[in-house]
Amino acid sequence: MIEIKEVSKSFSAFSLKNINISIKEGEFIGVLGQSGSGKTTLLNIVSGLDKEFQGEILIDGKSPSRMIKDGKIAMVFQKDLLLPHLNVWENIAFGLKIKKISKDEIEKRVREVLLEMDLVGKEKRFPNELSGGEKQRVSIARAIVTRPKLLLMDEPFSALDFNLRDKMQKMVKKLHERLKVTIIFVTHDREEAFYLSTRIGVMFKGELLDYGTPKDLYNEPKNVYTAKLLGVENIFLKEKFESIFKCKIKHCKFVALRGKSIKIVKDSNLKGKVEEITYKMGGHWVVVSLGDEKITLVEENEVLYEKGDEISLSYNDNEKILIGEQSRC
Repeated sequence: MIEIKEVSKSFSAFSLKNINISIKEGEFIGVLGQSGSGKTTLLNIVSGLDKEFQGEILIDGKSPSRMIKDGKIAMVFQKDLLLPHLNVWENIAFGLKIKKISKDEIEKRVREVLLEMDLVGKEKRFPNELSGGEKQRVSIARAIVTRPKLLLMDEPFSALDFNLRDKMQKMVKKLHERLKVTIIFVTHDREEAFYLSTRIGVMFKGELLDYGTPKDLYNEPKNVYTAKLLGVENIFLKEKFESIFKCKIKHCKFVALRGKSIKIVKDSNLKGKVEEITYKMGGHWVVVSLGDEKITLVEENEVLYEKGDEISLSYNDNEKILIGEQSRC
């Protein structure tokens, strides 16, 4: 459905570099990266808001500008951008009135999305009478009521607290499953991207470093940046890994190990000293020094040792991650 081909754009201190993505109809694409990675720049180009770029974007064989004229693209921003002088009903119906949809059809569609977005009973409220979560639900309702082919969402939940964000994520996931609309969703939150997306693009300094299903990215990140972004605790140069773990590795530049892949055993040739024990959600993060190198392991159960203790370690060889030459640190 969507072809992004060799898309580039240069600013004074930033450039988007040769982005290539194919998106199938009905997919939910997460664009994941830190601030300044180029996520919003790419979204603005796909939306047709930014027309000054190199390369080509086709949506059902048409340009973004043409799709906007046909009313086939809708966008939800971080800020709700609701019209303050219109109530909830009027804000949602605004785009349909511009398109000169019949009154009966507007009535039908608005009632449907009010129910979908849990806004029934709030039709006559104005934006200043709504909570942050309610405003974003109205924004999404205003977008989907036009029945777009493509819905673009630019960090729409980043300003919400944890509970509201969780509720909105679940609502959008159900919405996507029902409507089967194609969605491109920009976020810096990896948990959000993994929960919502069918495929994820990882961006860094204007480059698309990785693109695949959440499972593929988790199990086989293509570069160091993706591995770090997805929370892999231990990343070694191949030679350092071989030196520490006394083994030979082929065809990679880096070797990564998740903390849960490293276990404490009664005795082994790999011994280290406990430097730090920190409890986090889901377990204890234990930093162990191995000579001049430090590694982190994750213990889900209560730890039976203390800082300064010597412990023996082993790792699950089947769970090591090999990262090739195309790595970013």
